Amino acid sequence: MKKLILSLCILIFLSCKIDRLKTESNIESNFAQLPKSEISTQSVYGPNLPTQPYDIKLDIHKLSNDFYDLDIQMLLYNDAYYASPNAKRDLKGKFTFFINNNESFILNKNLVETPLSNKKFNSSTNDKGLTNWVGVDMSYKQRIQITTTEDFEVRGYIQFTIEPRCTLEKIPVFIQYKNGVMKFEIDKC
Repeated sequence: MKKLILSLCILIFLSCKIDRLKTESNIESNFAQLPKSEISTQSVYGPNLPTQPYDIKLDIHKLSNDFYDLDIQMLLYNDAYYASPNAKRDLKGKFTFFINNNESFILNKNLVETPLSNKKFNSSTNDKGLTNWVGVDMSYKQRIQITTTEDFEVRGYIQFTIEPRCTLEKIPVFIQYKNGVMKFEIDKC
């Protein structure tokens, strides 16, 4: 009787193993029939999450013939955050918008943050007090006044330290006025 039970167990084990190998073979053959581009874009474990902790979108809005608003949108992912330009502490990595000196336009007012950040304590950054940390999508506006009718191109950058990755990000940008059209874009060169 023991031999019969042992033989049945071995038979069941082998049949399960054969079924599993057939299933794996079917899956592989199904993927082999798909084009390579479809295989690499298919989501296996759920939604595709951004690999970078942030994204920056730039836009420009004409207010009048001489006045424009530069719009910087910071989109954050995966619990990323950074120090607000409104932070009172002297932080090297707080959000900064810098434009090279030029005679084509002047910056009016300071960088305006919307919505306004609040002061928070963050123990993971060795914060000795309250600092304006930004952990949500944010919009910044910088008003400029054009002082010339000539075409121009002025370069600058957006700089901040993205946490918790703790890297100083320096994004080159340019403002261009050519044939009456104003552009504000990330410099990809």
